[in-house]
Amino acid sequence: MEKIDFLRELIEKSPLESPSDDFVDRVMSNIRLAPETAPVKKPFYLYLKTAFPYAAVLLVLLFIFTTSDLPLFNWIPGKEYFLKSLFTTFGSFFTAMKNAFASKYVSLGLLIGFSGGLLFIIDRWFSRRTSV
Repeated sequence: MEKIDFLRELIEKSPLESPSDDFVDRVMSNIRLAPETAPVKKPFYLYLKTAFPYAAVLLVLLFIFTTSDLPLFNWIPGKEYFLKSLFTTFGSFFTAMKNAFASKYVSLGLLIGFSGGLLFIIDRWFSRRTSV
């Protein structure tokens, strides 16, 4: 108990220490400014570049499964289905698309859409930001 009383008297009698008047200015002058870094948007071609191998593997596997008659994959239609049914369906689909694109309104819409898309890609290409 005697030690606690001694510490209490010591704390009460000792004055509070305060920093010198120019302490804050000296500390702030020694802090270096970090260079500002602007957030850089990841270019679109990097997304395509990372997704390309997965898409290529998927297309190869899809082609193999649809054109082969593997007994393991009996639930997947084989080469006969692909040649007899899908090709005729694709032929009628392409004929319908040819007739649709023969319309001048569709042609104008495609020209406007293609031009706008090309302008957008050119704008994105020239307005890319580089990292600091």
